[in-house]
Amino acid sequence: MDKYVNVKCQCGKVRGVVSCGNRLFHNRVVCYCDDCQAFAKHLAQQNVLNEYGGSDVFQVSASQLTFTHGQEEIACLTVTRKGVHRWFANCCNSPLGNTMNARWPLVGLLHSCIEENLDDVVGPPSGSVFCKFASAAIPTEIKGPWSHKRVVANLVLKLVLWRLLRKNTPSPFYRQGEPLVKPYCLVDKKD
Repeated sequence: MDKYVNVKCQCGKVRGVVSCGNRLFHNRVVCYCDDCQAFAKHLAQQNVLNEYGGSDVFQVSASQLTFTHGQEEIACLTVTRKGVHRWFANCCNSPLGNTMNARWPLVGLLHSCIEENLDDVVGPPSGSVFCKFASAAIPTEIKGPWSHKRVVANLVLKLVLWRLLRKNTPSPFYRQGEPLVKPYCLVDKKD
């Protein structure tokens, strides 16, 4: 039996659904990278970060996510010129998720755009990544049971499987290999 979670921006204009029943097709981590923190800061959405600067990220394949309302409100930015595509709802600056590019099937959805309690639906995060960028020392019990290397190895295995199964299409963010919305770069905005 398949499980679903609902995706929604803060004002409700952007809505979607994610199929997440099979554990092979989802992953959950807390990311402390400085780009995730810069993304939240730029959107004035510090509420998406935990007290150590981490983002709770629910990773799924692109084909599992469908937007049902408000796709015209979706915008994109990169923190650096060749950085990850970071998607948000332009209507209310709600962060939605991250993608690498159209070839890679991974979509990292921010917990703040998911209506359900992820602990109840898919369980707790498997671990934490990029802890060196945390704003304070992270207690061991918060880091999760898996080390950074194990979290990355698990994700790489899933990415290989998802690519083999062509789970990068259909994508709600890309058409014919190009982003639906041209991303702007935060570095360029500062120049």
